[in-house]
Amino acid sequence: MLLSPSLQNYVSDLGLAVPEQLNIEFVMALQEKHVARYSFNSLAVVLGEDISLDVEAISEKIVTRGMGGYCFEHNKLTFELLKALGYDVQLKLARVLNNNVEREAGRTHRVTLLTLEGVSYLVDTGFGGNGPIAPLRLDINTPQTAGLDRYRVLGRGNGEYDLQVVKGDDYFTLYRFDSAVYTDADCALGHFYSHKHPSAVFLKNLMVTLKKQDQTVALVNAELTIRDRHGERKQLIESPESLGNILSSEFDITLEPAVIEHLFIRFVAPILAENKVGVTS
Repeated sequence: MLLSPSLQNYVSDLGLAVPEQLNIEFVMALQEKHVARYSFNSLAVVLGEDISLDVEAISEKIVTRGMGGYCFEHNKLTFELLKALGYDVQLKLARVLNNNVEREAGRTHRVTLLTLEGVSYLVDTGFGGNGPIAPLRLDINTPQTAGLDRYRVLGRGNGEYDLQVVKGDDYFTLYRFDSAVYTDADCALGHFYSHKHPSAVFLKNLMVTLKKQDQTVALVNAELTIRDRHGERKQLIESPESLGNILSSEFDITLEPAVIEHLFIRFVAPILAENKVGVTS
């Protein structure tokens, strides 16, 4: 099958081969390799960069330059590849709830619904540390394991579903999606809010995450968290040099020293100052 150069670059960079016949094993490998290699992050948002949703631009940013991105980029790239390969995929939009099921949230998260041999799967390569590393079957209220995490898709009626992950001893609701028909025009609205509106979480936080089969590495403002089967370890970032080293060593992202300094002053230093006041007061 002939793919566009940008999509072929995506497949090749992940060390995958185009399947001769459509199968779920390819989708599983694609999702697992994607979230382990391409970071979910807010860097372009907090640096005020233009973020294109053109698939060629996304591939150049995420695959060629290794700069990662957020859901409207990651899941667009995955969707377009699966569609080009002939998979039955539908674009869906979700409301991010973070366990506040009564929250009035806009549809600011993009996911893919894939149907193969009569079975429907949720495919999501753009939700960061809490996101699944494998497609999840839409088997309502059935526990499913993906890497370190356990999930379930909770049916709410009226064509709505909640994706939940186990945290501690209970389920935590991540987001809610439905069976309505959406297009790239709908994504443009959610994308604009997510990287331009002053209340958008991506504008107010420095976030970088990679998720592997046995380890999740997440940088949120002044703290680096590494989670694996042995538990969770946290490290406070105390200098611009430390921030730059973490971005380079953990996420393979190299930025100019002036940019690192800017990010440190904006997102890390205020937390360090607040912690220092809390300790001395």
